[in-house]
Amino acid sequence: MYLFTKYFHPANFVFADRLQDGKIFAGAKGFDIRIETAAPGVYHVEITDPSVWPEDFRIEPPTPEASGDGSLETDLTVTAGAGMALTLEKGRKLLCAQDGRWFGTCERAWLFRFEQHPDMEFYGLGEKHTPFERSGRAYRFWNVDAWADHPKEWIEHGDYDPDYISIPYLIVKRGNTYAGLLADCPGAAMVSISDPAHFKDRHRKNPSEVLIGAEDGIPSLYCIVGPSLAALTRKLQRMTGVTPLPPLWALGFHQSRWGYRGDNELFALAEKFEAYRFPADGLWLDIDYMDGYRVFTFDAEHLPRPSETVAALGSRGFRVVPILDPGVKKEKGYGVYESGSEADVFCRTGAGTEFVGEVWPGLTVFPDFSLPEARTWWADQARVFFETGFSGAWLDMNDPSTGSIDPTSMRFGRGRYDHQAFRNQYALLMAKATLEGYAAARPGRRPFLLSRSGCTGSQKYAAHWTGDNYSNYGHLHRSIGKSLNLALSGMPFNGPDVGGFGGDCTEALLVDWIKAAFLFPFLRNHTMLASRPQEPWAYSKRALSIIRHFVRLRYALLPYLYNLFAEQEKSGEAILRPLFYDFSDTDALALGRIDDQYLVGPFIMQAPFVEEKQLHRQVVLPEGRWLCGIDGSWLSGGRRTTASRTAASTPVFFREGGLVPFQPGIRTDNRCDLNRIGLLCCLSVRFAGKAQMIYRCDDGETYAYKEGKRSEIAVSAWIEKERLCVEAKTLASGFGPVQITPYTVDRFSEVVFTLDGRARRLKPEEKTARFSGEEFRWYRWK
Repeated sequence: MYLFTKYFHPANFVFADRLQDGKIFAGAKGFDIRIETAAPGVYHVEITDPSVWPEDFRIEPPTPEASGDGSLETDLTVTAGAGMALTLEKGRKLLCAQDGRWFGTCERAWLFRFEQHPDMEFYGLGEKHTPFERSGRAYRFWNVDAWADHPKEWIEHGDYDPDYISIPYLIVKRGNTYAGLLADCPGAAMVSISDPAHFKDRHRKNPSEVLIGAEDGIPSLYCIVGPSLAALTRKLQRMTGVTPLPPLWALGFHQSRWGYRGDNELFALAEKFEAYRFPADGLWLDIDYMDGYRVFTFDAEHLPRPSETVAALGSRGFRVVPILDPGVKKEKGYGVYESGSEADVFCRTGAGTEFVGEVWPGLTVFPDFSLPEARTWWADQARVFFETGFSGAWLDMNDPSTGSIDPTSMRFGRGRYDHQAFRNQYALLMAKATLEGYAAARPGRRPFLLSRSGCTGSQKYAAHWTGDNYSNYGHLHRSIGKSLNLALSGMPFNGPDVGGFGGDCTEALLVDWIKAAFLFPFLRNHTMLASRPQEPWAYSKRALSIIRHFVRLRYALLPYLYNLFAEQEKSGEAILRPLFYDFSDTDALALGRIDDQYLVGPFIMQAPFVEEKQLHRQVVLPEGRWLCGIDGSWLSGGRRTTASRTAASTPVFFREGGLVPFQPGIRTDNRCDLNRIGLLCCLSVRFAGKAQMIYRCDDGETYAYKEGKRSEIAVSAWIEKERLCVEAKTLASGFGPVQITPYTVDRFSEVVFTLDGRARRLKPEEKTARFSGEEFRWYRWK
């Protein structure tokens, strides 16, 4: 598992070659096999043998459910010759292994094998710092502390694998049809997409291979059919768990730095944001706020009265988010250690002693989150911590990181289970326990937890940032594909450290990174202790003005972003997504290799500049028409165009037919009134068809929306003889009436706005707007 550049080879596996009496046989060895249609278009293959895999370590396995995604007619079969095929209508094979080499074992390790074909492209695999399209290499799934476990030059300038989070889920794209393969395995897994140097048997004329397997654990594979990428993603998301609707403030701008210690830094940040009229929500504390890096403590010099500090900043609209590490200082007299040791909730070695690592506080022990009583103990510590008034927490070092000490002797279940049984699940279980503590301390309030590590299903408990990165354009560019593949793998609430954690961020890089990421699901400026200052005002006044404009634009679009999260909770729809999520490949535009453009929901597309000193870039405009956010012009799609770099602009486009809710005016602080919105009607006078959306609003803080305290409005818009018709119907009014003001770029003869059957004719008020470039004319209809 530590030989990250070494992988399974099929030559060392014995493959099943026949099916008989409900068993598959690999040589003389027989295994029980269960194949079930878990939901339409979702198949589960599980192979068991208690003599090989006696225990199941999966804490939260997927739970497929029926959906209305209109799956193709599909079938998954295993034949007597031990071939396996996932077929579409009329017997067309989407995935197959026809020569009796579809499943193999090597002691406790196992592999599923599929044939690879030239028309296949591959995506997903969660968090990987590798190219967006995944072909041609093998991948490990073993949560690591990337900076500690990989060479520095790999991290700074190259590829590296594995990363902080493990989601062994492979998306197979064949034209415009999609399949997903999910290894339901908590241990050390592997996916190989036919790396010829390592996996092709050059002595036989075998087709190229796709291998997915693990070192241990019950062989369990889910095969999912789209038919579209959107349908596939919704199925996976509902199987593994949607992301609960976060509090509205979590979608704001966050400022962090390793080195913020307490009152001095927090109040100075608040004053700067207020003085510069720069909207922000989260002020973050790294490890220096603690007493000697002891978890659940406060430094008496720098944060002497944390409850008063949190309350004072809260009254000004700022939330304080402290870091929490799982490592507990092994020290007599330290209450957290003493209570955990007395409760016997720390991980042990094989000899039965407490496992000891070495991280920030020195020698440390680690809660054994595989134990329910350990999760209860941690939740109780977290409850007391959150009673201070914190609205969320930042869960770090939860890979788990043990410093320079080999973690393999860290065992779970009071020493019963070896390390890999729960390593990849450790962060999920820590987040779950922390969430229980938060709920006990602040009942009825939605939490915000941000986690470094995780696994399949972690999105139910925490958002994810992509770990320690570097201040360079390579990391800026790679962050797009990294976040897109995380979203396609079931983790939609994610984002990178904007500006980069390691190294010194130049002014140009920070400006470009903000332009690229200002609509990412999570937006945080964060850097390390030894780097130069990276706050928005640490550069020139011109840079501050540009950065502030795009953060203000994010706050203007918070109603749109918040509704994307509401839809994600309801249906599993992705938030950040590649172009081929909403559009099909055509002969003119193959969308699968585009890793520097992305969609934010269905109606906004970004094409940022991600190369240093790049003056021009190619932009792919999918089918339809697009409103250019730089100058307010309409552009025809189905083609490529060229965008030119200017200091204050970035290519942002709005899809015709979109209805985009926003907050009018310049947002100078983080206040947000979801009941009073502007509605950008992205319809030109030549638009044919009907635009539709459902707008949802609630208090943004509590779970009251689940009890009916939410307003929902169905909005439709269409063109009749150069007249824009907008119709709104109230579906629910639990959070009060919603005031909607239409805005357009085109001037219509009139706008007829109908609310619950009552029509009003609106007149235009000409205004100027600046979205992502220069000012242009648009109209407010009142």
